[in-house]
Amino acid sequence: MFKTLYQKCLNLASHKSSNFFLGLVSFIESSFFPIPPDVMIIPMIISKKNDFIKIFLITTIFSVLGGILGYFIGVFFFDVGMQIMSF
Repeated sequence: MFKTLYQKCLNLASHKSSNFFLGLVSFIESSFFPIPPDVMIIPMIISKKNDFIKIFLITTIFSVLGGILGYFIGVFFFDVGMQIMSF
């Protein structure tokens, strides 16, 4: 059972659109999504051993961009949150 699950996970991680979904998960995780992209990084590194630098760069760049978005969400909605809390 675990061998088939492991093989299916590696097949999904080696799919051609897995880099796009890794960037998407990294971006939304650093803004508001609670699941870290590490659950995608590990199988992708196992299945694409030669592309590990590309995978880490995608994760890092999109995580930083999502953090910037999270900062701007906090800046713009801080006053709204304070009004709600004072009510």
